[in-house]
Amino acid sequence: MRGTRIAISLFFFCDGLLLGSWAARIPAVQAHAGLNNAQLGLALFASSLGALAAMPVAGWLSERAGSRRVVMSALAVASVALVFASLATDLVGVALALFAFGAGFGSVNVSANAQGIALERAYSRPILSSFHAAFSVGGLAGAGIGALAAGAGLAPRVHFAVLAVVVTLAALAAVRRLLPRDSSEARQRRLVRPSRALLILGAAAFCTLLAEGSAADWSAVYLSQSVGVSAAVAALGYTAFSLAMATSRTLGDRLNRRFGPLALARAGGGVAAVGLAAGLATASAPVALAGFTAMGAGLGVVVPILFRAAGSTPGISASIGVATVSTIGWLGFLAGPPAIGFAAGAVGLRTALGLVVLAILILVVLTRTAAPSVRQPDGAARSGGRLRDREDDHVAAGSPG
Repeated sequence: MRGTRIAISLFFFCDGLLLGSWAARIPAVQAHAGLNNAQLGLALFASSLGALAAMPVAGWLSERAGSRRVVMSALAVASVALVFASLATDLVGVALALFAFGAGFGSVNVSANAQGIALERAYSRPILSSFHAAFSVGGLAGAGIGALAAGAGLAPRVHFAVLAVVVTLAALAAVRRLLPRDSSEARQRRLVRPSRALLILGAAAFCTLLAEGSAADWSAVYLSQSVGVSAAVAALGYTAFSLAMATSRTLGDRLNRRFGPLALARAGGGVAAVGLAAGLATASAPVALAGFTAMGAGLGVVVPILFRAAGSTPGISASIGVATVSTIGWLGFLAGPPAIGFAAGAVGLRTALGLVVLAILILVVLTRTAAPSVRQPDGAARSGGRLRDREDDHVAAGSPG
């Protein structure tokens, strides 16, 4: 099972590597295609639409054909799509390539999580957070490599072509170690109306990814405009957020075993809300940076818990559960930053970011409301131990958050 765990971690890492690499080379691709900022915004929106469109399809395909086939194909599509994006010379070309990239990225997100949840059942203890940590590390590595490539004057088309070859070869080497299609998945109901618990998990993911997207798009702007720091210091806001998130995900499985999923999710949301609120309450740069760090650390442990609960929902396959929650959550990532922008125009950025604090507090409440989707000791036993017995004991005893 160790080889399978390494293989799944590799797919998460490569997914993050592609995203981080793309983020670092956006200015160069924009210049090559001759796009203004408005056109770039449309092209980036196409990427989000691709992810939204592909996630439910990826869930269905993972259930029907197996997540191993889907994750390999999706990663290859995402890799090649970046090459086409770097070659495009107009808005239509970039938008079509980014739609394909978003579709591949979103499909990897669904199918790799289905693999992770299936392996976690075999382990009979939490390991899903470690996969999300691999994604975060991959994103940081991709951004770093992209920065080095840009500094060296390497054209995006060369950078992405090399990246596509490396990622595809690594995936081909690892795909044989992934889990085959689970016969129990085929016995799950397919097209079903999402349960109330699953929809609430989706709403919690919506709040979580809304906060993540807002940190990505507005942390540097807030530090620069509202706190008054230099551009270099302002860039540290999202860096601190990302590093804290990667660290908390690395520790997330251990914390999950120690405190249980519900208590950990509530505590993570609480830390994130308090940290961001403190950062907004003062014009101090150190406090604001500490606030974004706390926000990243708190939110980092939440998404794996939500996906684990979604993949353990009785009556549907892990792929469909993850696809449902991922799609709803991605809507939050897509809608959050523009909503903050509109609100900032009316009440100021500091006050507008207070809406993110509110969203995180709603997340804490929704996580508690969604407890029935994770407290399934009988169902867990039938499906090979979806949650560790110790965690079921925490939930059954109503462990405090």
